[in-house]
Amino acid sequence: MKDKPIALDLDAAIANIRRQGAPRRVFLFEHGFEPGIKQELCMRFDLCAGLDERAADFALARDIRLHRFLGQEFIRVFPSGIVWQGLPISTTAAPPAHGPIRSWRDFETYPWPRLQDVDFTGIEWLERNLPDNMAMWAMTYLFQQVSNLLGFEPLCLLLYEDRELVRAVTEKVGNFYVEFTDRFCQYGRAGAINVGDDMGHKAGTFVAPGDLRDIFLPWHRRIIATAQGHGKLGFFHVCGQVEAIMDDLIDTVGIDAKHSTQDVVETIQRSKERWGRRVALLGGVDIDFITRAQPDQVRNYARLILDACAGDGGFALGLGNWVADSIPIENYLAVQAAAREYM
Repeated sequence: MKDKPIALDLDAAIANIRRQGAPRRVFLFEHGFEPGIKQELCMRFDLCAGLDERAADFALARDIRLHRFLGQEFIRVFPSGIVWQGLPISTTAAPPAHGPIRSWRDFETYPWPRLQDVDFTGIEWLERNLPDNMAMWAMTYLFQQVSNLLGFEPLCLLLYEDRELVRAVTEKVGNFYVEFTDRFCQYGRAGAINVGDDMGHKAGTFVAPGDLRDIFLPWHRRIIATAQGHGKLGFFHVCGQVEAIMDDLIDTVGIDAKHSTQDVVETIQRSKERWGRRVALLGGVDIDFITRAQPDQVRNYARLILDACAGDGGFALGLGNWVADSIPIENYLAVQAAAREYM
């Protein structure tokens, strides 16, 4: 990998996502890295040489080096201070069976997050220090957050028993993330906002597509439109089988790119064939496969993806979800090797 570094080109990466012609090289994108694999990559390739691990900005400086080394123009930021009381801090934690909002009284007394409590310190540091050919992006949530605040089973019941409470909670969450998006996208080095809403399982959406269209997708549209109004990209991360609302995500919500792929739902090759003329696709490498396979199998698998998806633009190679600590590092490096061989 050190023998063939990738020269970053942010303008070309954006043009690729906007499907503005055939790209000159393979572009790469990751939803995020877990701490263990970050550390292993940095140690193996000596990426932290000269950095002071005691410095307040160490993690940000390390992440810049990591993304630059891996040939990724887009770097995810994690602003702190967004507190949803009564819920786990981690967005990857198991959702509660019952959330903190169970009634209108709970809704009225809930301490909703405020934009003024969000810590933009790290974002401001990146605004000053990010290399010219890199841009930052941040996550927002809606359906997932509403589902957590109510609990999934209560949400399903409330859609029939008290739909207006679901609508009111969604409006509170939606307004917060619209405000956050507007603030974040005012930074010059902000490149995209990403709505993270896992709305499907292996066979279909968690709730009826009509409910998603009525209550949630209009707020998705507002978040994406706010980002695009600032000239930024609008990504959408969604796991599961969401074929029933793909036309809505593309035509109504107006997303620029979709992330998250699972071979058990639909391979990236099939997604590219079906949707690739209308929206960019990010990822492609199935998490279950890359966790269990051998490095040579992963490299061949990635080559097949590139053969089918990379030629005409609107595609960036990466994993279908997080680069998790459970993934053998040699397997992740096999994906990187396949990308470099393809260039």
